[in-house]
Amino acid sequence: MSVRFIHFGDTHLSRTYPPSIAPERVKAFNSAFRYVIEKAIERDVDFIVHTGDLFDKVNPWPSVVNFVKTQLVSLDEHGIPFYVIRGNHDGGFDSEGVLRGCSIDLVRHPRVSVLEFIDPVYDSISHEHSRTPGFRDYLDSIRIVGMGYFGHNTERYLRRYIPQALRSDVDAYILLLHVFVEGYTAHPPGEPYVPLSSLEELPFAYIAVGHDHEYHPPLKLKGGGCIACSGSSEKWDFYEKDGKFFYVVTLRGGHVVSVKEENIPSPHLTKVILVESDTPRPPEWFAKQALNRIMEVIKSSDGKKLILRIKFKGELSKGTPSDIPLDVIYRSVERLRKSGELLYLDVSPPDLDIRLEDIKVKTEGLDIRGMLLDILGKEERADKAFEIFNYARNLFKDDENLTRDGNLKDQALKRLKRRILQLWDLSDLNGEWS
Repeated sequence: MSVRFIHFGDTHLSRTYPPSIAPERVKAFNSAFRYVIEKAIERDVDFIVHTGDLFDKVNPWPSVVNFVKTQLVSLDEHGIPFYVIRGNHDGGFDSEGVLRGCSIDLVRHPRVSVLEFIDPVYDSISHEHSRTPGFRDYLDSIRIVGMGYFGHNTERYLRRYIPQALRSDVDAYILLLHVFVEGYTAHPPGEPYVPLSSLEELPFAYIAVGHDHEYHPPLKLKGGGCIACSGSSEKWDFYEKDGKFFYVVTLRGGHVVSVKEENIPSPHLTKVILVESDTPRPPEWFAKQALNRIMEVIKSSDGKKLILRIKFKGELSKGTPSDIPLDVIYRSVERLRKSGELLYLDVSPPDLDIRLEDIKVKTEGLDIRGMLLDILGKEERADKAFEIFNYARNLFKDDENLTRDGNLKDQALKRLKRRILQLWDLSDLNGEWS
C-alpha cells in the first residue's frame, strides 16, 4: 500500500510580533497555513500531520480561529484528515503540570470531522478516545502516534504510551513530536530535549519533529526509519534563517520511499541588518552605513514587504552609542513607510565598545558613575562597573533577550557574564559561571 502525506508545523497562527504591525504579521502566518492546505488539496494527499504550535498563544484572535475552521472545512470537503499535536504555545498544562485547556479545542466544529487532535493525556480523559490514548489509525494500516509538549517529562511519556500503541498488524507507524532532539535539531541550554539515541530503535517509519523553527534535512535512522523537522512555516522572529518548507512524504510497503521539501512563500522579508566596523568609527558613520544598507535591501527585496532590525557592532572612535543620530534613520524610515517600501524597522541596542573618557555620566537624572565611584572608591573600578551597567541595561532594552517574566534569557545572561569575566580579568571563574 502506498500513501502520501504532508508534514508541517509551528504555524504559530495569531502571532502578533512586532506589535505595531500585528495585523500584517497575522495575515502572513495565515497565508503560509493556507498555502500548505491548498497544496495538500491540489496534490490530493492522503492526510496531513502537524507537529504542534498550531497557534502562537492560548487565546488566539477569534478571526484567526474562524480562519482555521474555514481551512479545515476545505480539507473536510476533500476527505483529507488533519492530525495535530499540542505544542508549548498551544497551552494545555502549566508549569506545575496542571491541565488548563488547549487552544486547539477552539477549532472543533460539527463540520470539521477531519480534525484529529492527538494527545495521550487528553485522550485518556476523553470519552471518545480513552481507548486510543496518543494514537489514531489511518485506514487501519497506518498508525499515527502523537505526543504533545510535555517538556522535561517527554521521555517518561514516550516510555509510557508508545508500548500501548504497538501491535503486529499495522503496516507503518508515524510518530509526531514537539520537542528538541539532541543530535538532530537545535538543543538550546536548559531546554527540554529527547536524545536521538532514544528514538533510533523505535519501530517508526517516519518521525515528524516540531518545536525547532529551523528546517533540518531528513535523516535516516539506524533502525531503518526516517526523522525530519520542517521548521516553522513563517519567520517567528528576526534571527531565523531564510526559507520555510513543508514536506511531502511517500510511504510504500511500510517504509519511507521519498521525502521532498517544498518552499512556503512569504509576503515579508524579515531581516537583521548588521552594521559592523573593524576599526573605530564616529557615531555618524554607523547611521550612514545603516541607511545605505537599508536601501540595498529594498533594491533586492523582490517586492516583498520589509521587516528590518538594525544591529550595530564594533567600536566608537568618540562619544557613546546614544550619540548615533538615530533620528536621521527614523526620518528616512518614515518616508519609506509612507511609500510602501518598508513595513517595520527597529534598532537593537548597540554592541559597541566605547572610550570611557567620552561617557556622559547622567542617566535619568542620576549620576550613576558618581554613585559607583563613591561605593568602589577607585576610578578604574567605577569605570568598569559603569560599563557593565550600560551593557546590562542595553540587554534589557531588547525584548528578544527577555523571558516572559522579564528576566534575561540564558544566552543573554551568558553574554553578560562573559563581558564581566573579560572586563574584570576573572577568567579563572569561567568554569563556575558557564
